[in-house]
Amino acid sequence: MNNNHVKLKRIIKLILLFIITPSLLVSNQGNIKIVIDKKNTKELTLFHLKGSVYYEDTSGSAIGIYVSGDYAYVADLISGLVVINISDPTNPGTPIYEDTTGYALNVYVSGDYAYVADLTSGLAVINISDPTNPGTPVYEDSIRAARDVYVSGDYAYVADDSWGLAIIDISDPTNPGTPVYEDTIGAALGVYVSGDYAYLADWYGLTVINISDPTNPGTPVYKSTNGIARGVYVRGDYAYVAVSGDYNHVADLSSLAVIDISDPTNPGTPVYGNTTGLVQDVYVIGDYAYVADWSSGLAVINLVDIINPLITDAPSDFTVDYGYTGINISWTALDANPNIYTITLQGTGVVAGPSVWSNGTAITYDVPDGLVVGEYFYAVNFNDDYDNYITDTVKITVREVIIEGKGATVSFGNYYLIFLVIGIISLGIAQKRRK
Repeated sequence: MNNNHVKLKRIIKLILLFIITPSLLVSNQGNIKIVIDKKNTKELTLFHLKGSVYYEDTSGSAIGIYVSGDYAYVADLISGLVVINISDPTNPGTPIYEDTTGYALNVYVSGDYAYVADLTSGLAVINISDPTNPGTPVYEDSIRAARDVYVSGDYAYVADDSWGLAIIDISDPTNPGTPVYEDTIGAALGVYVSGDYAYLADWYGLTVINISDPTNPGTPVYKSTNGIARGVYVRGDYAYVAVSGDYNHVADLSSLAVIDISDPTNPGTPVYGNTTGLVQDVYVIGDYAYVADWSSGLAVINLVDIINPLITDAPSDFTVDYGYTGINISWTALDANPNIYTITLQGTGVVAGPSVWSNGTAITYDVPDGLVVGEYFYAVNFNDDYDNYITDTVKITVREVIIEGKGATVSFGNYYLIFLVIGIISLGIAQKRRK
């Protein structure tokens, strides 16, 4: 095929691209594959890189990337899959192309295969056991509009736009199975798999689907966001969702939404960190979220936990009789980043800790036996990794024990009276022995 035919083919594909999916570049341009157990967004930095940037141009439009070993695998839109040697990152190798019949939007590498979300051509599977000579694509083309792909075990999970989540058996990559679908209320643009759940950036927000049985996915659970959810990354108990634009394209909202998924069946309320561009995708490392921010380039958001621990179970004030034994008090707290706790007794100081506490696990303190009559205030202090804390105090009242007899009332909470009674009894016994 001569150069003119190649150029004509690409022009035709590009025209068709905008006819079929007019919002493609808005929803996918700038995907990055660059993880956090932190709760809230606090600081935002827009990076303008000062170091050297090394380029290796491709013939298409690089939209998605996956790095494995010495190679970068690029979803290059109209040019399919591009493989570039990056063993020397300062001097990337010449691109090697394996064209696809659709529009390569994203790529995931697992073992000897690259799995390409190829929009109208569905899922393309390419053998890359020899990265310098990629194999001929094998397609599962019953998928209508493959936007993103994530591979876990023997299954590929595809974000299939308006058709939701498509799950494909790839135990034999040369013969992908028939997709199993779980439709969603939005348009699935991004997908991430963690444990038994698939998390979708689903236009209207985050969608969570139980995939413990990939052949029979569960009913979707939804958590809406304040704009269009375009990309998602999961780390620990949190989902990080790239959100931009509004549903009616009236406002230019752009933010990173952080959602607590410690209970995937009941996602928490999103917490937002705004950016100045148009957020497309997100990747998290350590304390930072790296956001592909369209016109603003790379936005780096410092993810800092500013939320105090939450005490979910605490003792109420209570009263015990003098002479009690075996009394204890316990508290349970929740936090994404638990650190240490201490228990103090008013007027005495620390009586337990500092010790490490665990999220949702009760800590118990055994109250010493033999406290005299009076009021005792025990306070617990839970700290997390970011010096956020919460305290709780319980009052224990030790009361006198009253025994009423003939012509006498004895209070066993009064030491002096007890000693007096014991002394009188002892004296009486001694006198009887002398007689």
